[in-house]
Amino acid sequence: MESFLLLLSVILLAGVWSARVGNRIGFPVLIGFVAIGMLLGPGGIGISPKVPLSAAQSVGYIALILILFEGGLHTSVSRIRKVWLPALSLATFGVLISSAIMACLVHYLLHLPFFPSALLGVAVSSTDAASVFSILGGQPLRRRLVDVLEVESGTNDPMAFFLTIVLIQWSTHGMGSFWHASWYIVGTFALQMLVGLAVGLVAGYLGSLANQRIKLDTGGLYPTLTLAFAILSYAAAVLFHGSGFLSVYVASVVMGNRRLEHRYSILRFHEGLSWTMHIIMFVVLGLQMSPSRLFAIVLPGLGLAVGALFIARPAAVWLSTLGMGFHWREKQFMSWAGFRGAVPIVLVLTAILSPGYTPSTMLDAVFFVVIASTLVQGWTVKPLAHRLDLFERSPSEGLLELVAIARENAIVTPIEIQSNSDFIDRKMVEIEFPENTLCYAIIRDNHVIVPRGATRLQAYDHLLVLSDRRHIQHLRSLFHSELIGEPEFLP
Repeated sequence: MESFLLLLSVILLAGVWSARVGNRIGFPVLIGFVAIGMLLGPGGIGISPKVPLSAAQSVGYIALILILFEGGLHTSVSRIRKVWLPALSLATFGVLISSAIMACLVHYLLHLPFFPSALLGVAVSSTDAASVFSILGGQPLRRRLVDVLEVESGTNDPMAFFLTIVLIQWSTHGMGSFWHASWYIVGTFALQMLVGLAVGLVAGYLGSLANQRIKLDTGGLYPTLTLAFAILSYAAAVLFHGSGFLSVYVASVVMGNRRLEHRYSILRFHEGLSWTMHIIMFVVLGLQMSPSRLFAIVLPGLGLAVGALFIARPAAVWLSTLGMGFHWREKQFMSWAGFRGAVPIVLVLTAILSPGYTPSTMLDAVFFVVIASTLVQGWTVKPLAHRLDLFERSPSEGLLELVAIARENAIVTPIEIQSNSDFIDRKMVEIEFPENTLCYAIIRDNHVIVPRGATRLQAYDHLLVLSDRRHIQHLRSLFHSELIGEPEFLP
C-alpha cells in the first residue's frame, strides 16, 4: 500500500511539474503525462507494474465523465444557442465523414479487416474535450470559434461511442438485412441521444435545486454534492440505455447556467479534479505503451497520423459546415484545432475488450494519431491563430484568476449596528470609511439592501463591508462601539 501511495504521489508531482514547465515553454503538457507513464511503465525503467486494460478503460471512463462535467460548467446556454448548428453538424456528420476516410486509410495501411478498420476509424475521428479545454482554454480567440470547438468536443463523444458500440454488436451478433440494420441503427441512436438529453436535463435541474435548497453545514460539501450529480447523470442515463456522456455534459451545462451556492468553490474543485484526472489518465495510457511495439508499426502509424491531421479532419470540417457563414480562415483553424486525446484510446480499449475481438495493433496505431495531434497541433495552433488573425482583444486574465487575486487581498467584515449606536439614522455618505473600503450590502429584517449614499442606517442593521485587509484596524476603530464579526476572505 505504501509503495502504491508513493508511486501515486510521484506521478502527481511529476504531472504538476510537467504542466508548469510545459506552460512556460509552450510545450503541450498532455504529452508530458504520457511520457511519464511510458518512462515509469514496463517499457521504461519498470517502476510501475503494467496496468490491466480493463483498469485503464475504467480510469478513462471516469476521467471523461469528470472532464466533460467541468467543461460543461463553464459553457453558457447563450453560447450554445449561437453555435449549436455547426457544433452539432461537426459532432455528427463530421464524425461520420472523418470515420469513413480514416477507416479506408486504416484498411490500406494496416491491412486490417472491415470491422477493425471501421472501429479504428471511428476512434480517431472524435475530438477530445480534455485536450480542447486544456489547449484552447483561456486563449483570446474569436468567441465563436472557441464556442464551436468546445461544444463540438463535448457532444461528439456520444456519437463516437454510439458508432463503436454498434460496430461491436454488428461484428459479434450481426444485424440481418439492410433495412433491419438501418432501423436498428436509427432507433438505437435516437434512444441513446433522447434518453441522454432527458436524463441530463433532469439531473442538472435536480442538482441545482439540491444545491440551492439543501443548507449544508460546511461549504466544502457543495462541490461533493455536484460531483455526486455528475456521476449520477452518467449512471442513470446508461441504466436506461441512453448516452451517459451526453447526459453528463447536459447536466453540467444546466447546473452551470443556474444559480449555484458556493459557485467559486465548486468551479475550483472541479477544475482541480479535472486536471488531476488529466494527469492520471494520460499517465495510465502511457503505461500501456511499449516503445518496441510502437517502433514495429512506425511507418503505417505515421501515415495514419498524417491522414487524420491533413485529410480526414479538414474534409469533415469543410463538408459539415457548408453554408454556415464561416470564413475560409476559420475553417482552416477549426480543421487544425480538432485535437485528439484520451477518447480515441478509450474507444479502442472498449473494442479490444469486447468478446472475441483483440487486434492488438489497434492500440499502438491510435497512439500515433493521439501523439501527433497533441504534439504537432498543440504546438502550432497558437501561431496558426496569429497567422490567420483570429485573436481578439480580451482581459489579460480569466475571471477565475482575477477572483483569485481579489481573494488574496480582500476581506468581508460583518458589522451589526446596536440599538444605542451613534450611527443610527446617519446616511452612508456621512460615514468616513477607510480607503479601499465599501459597504456593499445591508441585511435588514432578512432582506438585502444595496446601500446608496442617501441610505440611512437603522438599529440591528447587519453591514457587509468589503475592504483591503490592510485597513482592518482602521475599520475596527471606526465601528468600535458596534458588534464586529471576524473578517473572512471572499468565498
